[in-house]
Amino acid sequence: MRFLTVALLAGACLIGANFVGACAQRSVWTVPVQIASNEALAKVAPVGRLSGTARPVAYRVDLDLDPRETHFSGHVEIDIELAAATNGIWMHGDDLGVSRVTATAGGETVEASWAEVLDTGVVWVGFPRRLESRRVTIAIDYTAAFDTSLAGLFRVESQGNWYALAKSESIQARRFLPGFDEPGFKAPFEVSITVPEGMHAIANTPEVAREPAGDGYETIRFAPSRPLSTYLLSTAVGNFDKVDRPPLPPNDVRRFAVPLTGYTRAGKGEELGFALDLTPEMMRVFEEMLGQPYPYDKLDIIAAPQWPSGATELAAAITYREGRILRGENAGPSLVRALKEIHAHEIAHMWFGNLVTPPWWDDLWLKEAFATWSETAVLAIMEPDNNHELAAVADGLSAMGLDSLKGVRAVAEPISRNEDVRNAYDAITYSKGQSVIRMVDTYFGPEVLRPALGRYIARFADGEADSARFYDAIGKASGERAIGQVFQSFVTQPGVPVVSARPVCSAGIAKIEFSQARYRPIGSEIEPGAQWIIPVCAAWQDGANSGEVCTLLNAPKRTVDVRGAICPDVIVPNAKGSGYYRFDLPAENWRALTENFASLEPREALVSLDSAQAGFNAGTLGAAEYLGLLEAALTHPHGTVLISTLGAWDALFVQLGEGAGPAQARASAVLASLAAPSEPEAQMRLRAFRAGSLHEPEARAALIAEADAFLAGRGELSSDLYAAALRAALEDGGTAMFDRVVEATSRIDDAVFLQAAANTLGATASPEDAARALALIYDGGISQQVSFSLAMSLMNNPAHRQATWDRVRSDFPGFVSRLPSQLRRASPRLARAFCDPSVIPELDALFATGARELAGHERALAETKESLTLCAAQRAHALDVLGPVLSGPEMPQKDTE
Repeated sequence: MRFLTVALLAGACLIGANFVGACAQRSVWTVPVQIASNEALAKVAPVGRLSGTARPVAYRVDLDLDPRETHFSGHVEIDIELAAATNGIWMHGDDLGVSRVTATAGGETVEASWAEVLDTGVVWVGFPRRLESRRVTIAIDYTAAFDTSLAGLFRVESQGNWYALAKSESIQARRFLPGFDEPGFKAPFEVSITVPEGMHAIANTPEVAREPAGDGYETIRFAPSRPLSTYLLSTAVGNFDKVDRPPLPPNDVRRFAVPLTGYTRAGKGEELGFALDLTPEMMRVFEEMLGQPYPYDKLDIIAAPQWPSGATELAAAITYREGRILRGENAGPSLVRALKEIHAHEIAHMWFGNLVTPPWWDDLWLKEAFATWSETAVLAIMEPDNNHELAAVADGLSAMGLDSLKGVRAVAEPISRNEDVRNAYDAITYSKGQSVIRMVDTYFGPEVLRPALGRYIARFADGEADSARFYDAIGKASGERAIGQVFQSFVTQPGVPVVSARPVCSAGIAKIEFSQARYRPIGSEIEPGAQWIIPVCAAWQDGANSGEVCTLLNAPKRTVDVRGAICPDVIVPNAKGSGYYRFDLPAENWRALTENFASLEPREALVSLDSAQAGFNAGTLGAAEYLGLLEAALTHPHGTVLISTLGAWDALFVQLGEGAGPAQARASAVLASLAAPSEPEAQMRLRAFRAGSLHEPEARAALIAEADAFLAGRGELSSDLYAAALRAALEDGGTAMFDRVVEATSRIDDAVFLQAAANTLGATASPEDAARALALIYDGGISQQVSFSLAMSLMNNPAHRQATWDRVRSDFPGFVSRLPSQLRRASPRLARAFCDPSVIPELDALFATGARELAGHERALAETKESLTLCAAQRAHALDVLGPVLSGPEMPQKDTE
């Protein structure tokens, strides 16, 4: 349709929100208006944040959900405050079959129009006449199909039962509910759901009424909610097992009891007991640490039959992928640790994100980084001897690989398009973010930061706060203005700092000179010049004397006195592993560190290992020195250090490729001289390393025998060994073993086993079996939630890489259609396995179409292209400098007796 003829400034009035200043004030309903064409609307549609001219005040939602059907229907009424007169409003709704829209204001109801203008679900609701700024109620009737890619409101079948679940985060609520699908638009919800009689229905608030709805259905009404963002909305319907637990009792912080209930698919209820029984103590620690009560009227823990991510913090109805929250009979210690961590993470969100919400996705770290940090903060109080702080150090180090790219994003970075929202969900936001918080918590003290966080939460409860508000609020609440400055320094700029520490000693006076720069690996085009405000603490030893020296490094260089030392030789410039930075040392101090590695405090051992690996990959640490430190690291007595050390050896083997044999022999020789670790997690990781990385026949045969017995139903196998045992069995067992593993994925009712199978099917030796594995993705022969993992396992096998890549490229739309919706943008990362920039033209061609299904892929594509270049450069460097060292005589081993 064409634009109106009312003064063509009218075009400005027509599209309303961005041009309201051009429109004169009139009565409630004024000049009739025609709907603009979608082409015209698309030119001015908001591609990211809405303008804020219209803000939701309250939602009333009625849903008719039968998970046995392919479609559902809904009716929603939204009370909206208008900041200015307008002919319509921008809101959200994605692929909804809207049958009617009305607008009510001043006692008059009129028909309105609905036009989905952008593929991201940006909608124009047009009014027949211009509406004055005031309150208006929009009512919408619609139907939609249940999603088939684990997004929005989707349905899944498990053992004859159908379940419907809503994955609302991040911008997926618009797929099942018309509304204002931004985190900063918080409003209370009143929800009712009509379901088949006898089915459970779960929402964000307690059930308050249930009444017949005719023909075998009933309507369940839920209590009004506190103000919520749409990404926190929960809807789950199905024949769940319901697992009751006593309510969480009142305590010194919370004066009311909180009902606690678990839900699983039929037959899995008992496996949720472990997580439910953790919850009361975990909740108590959270509330006491923050001094703020749990904010909702109940807490449901839902184990979803399928879920596209590990878990989602839907308010008061936390929903998990079942493999992350159920504890089955084969659960190994690593799985149990991960279960505790993810449960603490999601409970933390009830405050960080749910109660206080970032207004837009560029400040995602304010919920995800704090939830990740909370895992350690709370579990270390609950279980002080269970190495949770070590796990946090390792997690922070894991982000540094991504943070070493030139094109990496900052923790908080502007997001201008809806397509890019999901790109903020990465290791930078989660792992780097938590490491920065831990650095501040350690340097300034938990007694300073944690009460200040509680005051920040109380100040912004039921509202929203961005990074600028947080920096200001935390500085004031803590009384330490520098806290906000440190946060801002690390949150707003990308990259990993490198702190160089050099002892300066003369006339019995010892000093350490600290300097900073941005880490730059071999092959990188990173420019120098970045500078942070870094809380630096260095541990030192000088003979029998030891100590720690700290400074706030807010300049390129600073020299600090070391009291009690003549001239320290063993220096760890990241004491207790608390800082988010790498370090470098003069050659003689690296040698001293290597000689004393086995006696290092475990967290300091972890950061020393990482900094040595980073120094080797940057060309600042020599090959002999690096290999010597890797060998020394194997002698460290702590199991977590051993696990990280084995990971560093694995990375070296991958760099060396077919030339890894001498390095494998070095590692095997050192391990042969050592006693077995005492920690169960380290024991299992070492077994996997010996069998898979070192190909030791005895270790390999033992794992294959365990896999064979487990698949035959004759024995048990720890979940921590699923992947290692299956990989060895698939590598050696031929087509018969491949068939057994594929058959077991449908027979063994264990989501952790399914994930392990997807991670390892690519290890099969047969090209024909590899093709069959890829066909499982295309044909739907394996669960959609693990399809990307299966593709990655095939790409990671050099024998199948090219054939897999060619097949994926030949039917890329078919491949993408079998991935969960939120993983499709990550598909460029498949090519990282090549470690060769010559594949970049093929990669560019594959993603040149800009298909809607791949929206937001640009960041993953850019990261992959840079990673391919860096990987090739570092592989060439490793082969060049390690070859002469590895072909020479073995290094003398330190006496470990």
